[in-house]
Amino acid sequence: MSSSIPTTGAAVLQSLRVSLHIMFAVLLAAGVTISLQDSHLSTVAKVGATHGAVALGVFYVVGTVLENRYARAIRQGRTSFNPRPFASAWLGCVVALWVVLMVMSAGFTWLVFPLMFLALHVLPTRTALFTVLALTVFTVGFPFLRTESPLDVTLSPGVILGPVLGALIAVIMSFAYRALHQDALRQARIADQLRAAQAQLAQQEHESGRLEERERLAREIHDTLAQGLSSIVLMSRATSAAFEQGRNGEVADALHLIETSAHENLAEARRFIHDLASPALDTALVPALRRLCTDTQAQELAKGTPLTCTLRVDGVHGEETSDEHLPAETRQALLRIGQGSLANITAHARATHSAVTLGIWANEVTLDIFDNGRGFTPAELSEYTSALADTTGHTGYGLTSLRTRVHALGGTLTVDSTPGEGTVISAHIPLTQQK
Repeated sequence: MSSSIPTTGAAVLQSLRVSLHIMFAVLLAAGVTISLQDSHLSTVAKVGATHGAVALGVFYVVGTVLENRYARAIRQGRTSFNPRPFASAWLGCVVALWVVLMVMSAGFTWLVFPLMFLALHVLPTRTALFTVLALTVFTVGFPFLRTESPLDVTLSPGVILGPVLGALIAVIMSFAYRALHQDALRQARIADQLRAAQAQLAQQEHESGRLEERERLAREIHDTLAQGLSSIVLMSRATSAAFEQGRNGEVADALHLIETSAHENLAEARRFIHDLASPALDTALVPALRRLCTDTQAQELAKGTPLTCTLRVDGVHGEETSDEHLPAETRQALLRIGQGSLANITAHARATHSAVTLGIWANEVTLDIFDNGRGFTPAELSEYTSALADTTGHTGYGLTSLRTRVHALGGTLTVDSTPGEGTVISAHIPLTQQK
């Protein structure tokens, strides 16, 4: 559906149409005035000319209003009715009424000029040009029809040049009007296409944003709730085994760890429900990593697979290096990388020792996670990068999720592994590119 637009061309078109109607009204009124002041006309002729002029004016206004209404409805796609045949018939009636008025009084001669514009606007091009020529010939030759002695008529140059120049001007302005009209329609089509493209782009951006948000939430859930719930499942299995064997002390410790892990996951879930935002760190990065190592070590011990996990902090000031100046996104990403890496270690590596090294430097921050587990070959990388499997065998994001986090901050993530010698995951995130 096309819609009108406030362009310069459309404004010019509207001005021309209004000017044409005003010219018709002024010349019609002038014809009535000339007729009333003509001393050669009888009273009956003057009354007839006045009534004829009123009838012509009313007929002109009604036809113009209906033509504009249907033309606007067609442009807006609200009707398929074509008013052109009726407009041609209406123009024929207008010209006929004008001829009648001309017979009554020559004061209506000047109405020929707006009639020429109307013919050029309503009729097809060839028919319109023939009509303009006929009106011009009629106007120039009309004095011969009003007198009984045509030889007594004297044609001055003005009587001939006036209608001829008027016809030429009408033709030129009509073609200019049509060119402007076509340009306005072209601009309207371009505007419609632009609006359609903008709507499509907005829809695509909305869809992209929705998918990106889903991806972000999936990463957050995988790196927090999924891993925590998986740990609870594994610790529950170990607790059941310890209970069957009568190791009540280990059962008590394991239940305490299960309760702690469940409480932390419940807090994470509540943060998601509260604002669907990325869970924020409750503490600084270094204490959070230290607690992560302690919890991982305790959980593995409860499962009967002892694993030592140590944290080391490097940087400009060594162990005293602070992470307070790090951007929140960077600290969040580093914590999730640590969580995901240790989860993969406990699920796949069969390691007995892991070490987490945080390096905070002037231009970048690094995080290295080492384990002395079974390692893997490059061919096994796809298996290792699959996320921590849950009890039903479903997998999540794993190393792919970690890489996505690092790349989003302009960093890199590398994995080095040798069968039987363990694995090292290294994340490097620049600080100079972040605000």
